[in-house]
Amino acid sequence: MLPPQDRAGDYADGFDTRYLLSFGPFNINPGENLPISFSYVGGEHFHVNPHNLDNLPNNPDEYYKNIDFSSLATNSSWSAKVYDNPGVDTDSDGYAGEFFVCVFDSEIVVVHDTINDTTYTVVDTTLSDTLWTEGDGVPDFRGASPPPAPDFWLEPSQGAIRIRFNGFRSETTKDGFSRIKDFEGYRIYIARDERASSFTMLASYDIEDYNKYVWNDFKKPQPGYDLLNTPFTIDSLRCLYGDSCNDTSFNPLQYTRSSPYVNPLFPDSVFYFEPQNFNASVLGVSTPIRKIYPNQPYPSTLNPDSAKPDELTEDGYFKYFEYEFDINNLMPTVPYWINVTAFDFGSPESGLRSLESSISNGAKDAYASDSANYVLSNNLKAYVYPNPYRYDADYFDLGYEGREDIQNSNKSRDRLRAIHFANLPPKCTIKIFSLDGDLIREIQHDKDPSDPTATHDQWDLITRNTQMTVSGLYYWTVEADNQETQIGKLVIIM
Repeated sequence: MLPPQDRAGDYADGFDTRYLLSFGPFNINPGENLPISFSYVGGEHFHVNPHNLDNLPNNPDEYYKNIDFSSLATNSSWSAKVYDNPGVDTDSDGYAGEFFVCVFDSEIVVVHDTINDTTYTVVDTTLSDTLWTEGDGVPDFRGASPPPAPDFWLEPSQGAIRIRFNGFRSETTKDGFSRIKDFEGYRIYIARDERASSFTMLASYDIEDYNKYVWNDFKKPQPGYDLLNTPFTIDSLRCLYGDSCNDTSFNPLQYTRSSPYVNPLFPDSVFYFEPQNFNASVLGVSTPIRKIYPNQPYPSTLNPDSAKPDELTEDGYFKYFEYEFDINNLMPTVPYWINVTAFDFGSPESGLRSLESSISNGAKDAYASDSANYVLSNNLKAYVYPNPYRYDADYFDLGYEGREDIQNSNKSRDRLRAIHFANLPPKCTIKIFSLDGDLIREIQHDKDPSDPTATHDQWDLITRNTQMTVSGLYYWTVEADNQETQIGKLVIIM
């Protein structure tokens, strides 16, 4: 039905806009969930003429001449791709959607069929790219995502923590949505607890690349620069615009918005460059992150099972992707949470920001104290701190205890107290006794020697009968697997 004709003009110029979304019919049994998804899509610069609304309702043809659906179409396309990722076989039935092949170059190859003794020609299209236009019809609900976070290990020592990480997955995994390798760099974070807001970035590394902004006379609503491509590496820019691919004097940043590059062969081609990130790309120089094997060439294969022995570390990781970073001047008596993330360059041409793996998920905690191997090889003795433990010392307010449960605001402060045992064997039994020999608490310490907390454990000052301890002198013992026992004293002052 037509809207009421006496109000048609008001509706046409935006007087009232309402939507009715209808789904079903569905049969929903008690206790079942019915997820319903829809996309709300908008578009920028829809109106080319700021006075276009004056053409309604009397000049609809003129109105349609002054609207631009390109942004709306782009966003609609993105919405469809998020719903059903092109090129992704979601249900693993062998069909990944519709596609077409773009051939960059080809050649005619003569083939001789020895079985039938015939000769024929074929077109070799090896230099080609597959562009997926539709998905397999099975919803994915997956948009662009950051690269996988690198595998990393913490190696503590007295007052320091060495971070070793391997970025094989980060640097070789294609984005599940864009289907391209969009890795940009790494960031290293540290915190005193596990909250994402507590993490501080210590160092970063990113590839040296630049965004290219091209002048567009037909840009709407007015002429200007457009970002049309993913970032260009410095090597590719030197090949494109330098005297040669080895022209290290070519500097993209000398071409700015006010002083752009003008192609001598195509004077109408005008553009300038901006760095994609900070371009802290010189490992060990512009960034404190270093490669462990700086002279290691790129692997001959990305399959570890087929790699050459000299391409892999002792634990089976590609040497080329091995990095390290040292954190010094740390307190050995408090825990630190550390994480290594990977981030991409996003999709600058579509306005999608750079995406980074989680800062807090996957974080590992460690004490900047001697490792298990160092403790065992040097026969270091276990010790306890703080000793004496004072109830009135405000350890919680000073940040020395309760950091692990800082997000649990309902937990009693008396349940957050901690006496620490350090230089422990990775596997041992800790016992606390009263002066009369009564067993106050027993703690089973069982950790892998490679665990950065293998030499550390703590007691919350709660007895084995779930009571708070009282002031007094206590004995503690640490019994290792080899039956070697260490004994010490501990004082608690209320």
